[in-house]
Amino acid sequence: METRPGSFLYLDQDDVIRAGALDLGRVIDRVELALSLLESGDMVDPPKSVLRWSEDPEMESTRGRVNFLSAYLGGDIDALGMKWVGSFPRNRERGLPRATALIILNDPATGIPIALLEGSVISAARTGAMTGLAARYLARPDTSSIGIIGTGVQARTQLLALCAVLGGVEEVKVYNRTHETAVRFAEEMESRTGRRITVVDTAEQAVRGLDLALVATTAHQPLMHGAWLAPGMLSVQFSGHECDFEVIRRADKIVCDQWETVKHRGITTPAVMHQQGLLDDSAIHADLQQIVAGKRPGREAPDELIHFAAIGLGVNDVAVASMVYESARAMGLGTELELWRESPLWA
Repeated sequence: METRPGSFLYLDQDDVIRAGALDLGRVIDRVELALSLLESGDMVDPPKSVLRWSEDPEMESTRGRVNFLSAYLGGDIDALGMKWVGSFPRNRERGLPRATALIILNDPATGIPIALLEGSVISAARTGAMTGLAARYLARPDTSSIGIIGTGVQARTQLLALCAVLGGVEEVKVYNRTHETAVRFAEEMESRTGRRITVVDTAEQAVRGLDLALVATTAHQPLMHGAWLAPGMLSVQFSGHECDFEVIRRADKIVCDQWETVKHRGITTPAVMHQQGLLDDSAIHADLQQIVAGKRPGREAPDELIHFAAIGLGVNDVAVASMVYESARAMGLGTELELWRESPLWA
C-alpha cells in the first residue's frame, strides 16, 4: 500500500461495494489467507474489546454495544488497521441500520493512517466469508440444501458465501419471526443467487432434513435445537446463545473460528457451556485456522455431524479492508483527504 504521506483515502459504502466487498469468492480466499497467517504467527491479533452499558444480555439487545477489533497481518497482506462497530438493535425502529462501522488502515511502516472505509459491508462480508470457508472444509461436498434462521444483513452475506463455495445448492429455506421480512429477503436473494428460496413457518422447518443450517439473529435464547439435526449436517452459529446445549452435545466435531476468542467473548453456546462447566477445552476439535493449515482434519466422513461456532476476528476485518483498499486505488475510487495542510505540527 502506498499513499502520499499526510493524505488518506476515504471510501464510502458505494466505493467499498464497487471495490469488491461483496465479491464473496474473493473475500473467502482473502480470509483463508488471513487464517493461514494467523496459524503461522505472522500477525498481531489482540482480543476484541466490547463497550457495554450492562452485562445483562437483555440490556445489550435494547441499548446496544460497540466492538473494537484491531490487527496486523504480515506476509502477502502486510496490513495494519482497526474496526469500530456499533450494534444498536433499536435503530431499526428509526429506519437506520442496526450495525454501522468504520475501518481505519494504517501504513505498517509508519503507522500513519492511509484509509478510512465504511465498515458495515466489510464486516458483514467477512462474517459470511468465515461461514463459507468453514463450509469449504466442513460441509459435505454434495450439500444441496441450506436452512437459515433469521433474514437480516448477516443472513445475506452468509447465503452469498455459501453459494460461492457450494455449487450444488438447489434449495434454501428461511425462517424469520416477521414473515414479511422473510418474504422480502427471499425475493432479493433469489435474484442475487439464482437459488430457489422458500419461506417456512417455523425455525424447525428451516433446519430439519437439510444438509446445512445456520442461525443468524441477535437472539440470546436458543432457536436451533439439537433434536432437529441429522448425521452429516453442518450447523453454524456466529452470534449469541442461539443453539441449545444438545446441538453441541450431539456434534461429532466442534470447530471454532478461534476457541480462545469465543471463550473471551463468552456469549456463544459453547462458551456458555464452558462457563457452566459443561464443556472442556478438549471437546473442541480445532480452530478453523488449524484445518486451513492442514494441521487438523476437517470433515472425514459423510455422516459426521459438525458444529461451527464463530465470534469474529480482527484479522479478517483488516485483511478484507486492505483488499478493498487496494482495489479501490487501482480503480480510482474514493476521496483523498488530508491529515494536515502543509506540514505536520511538531514533526
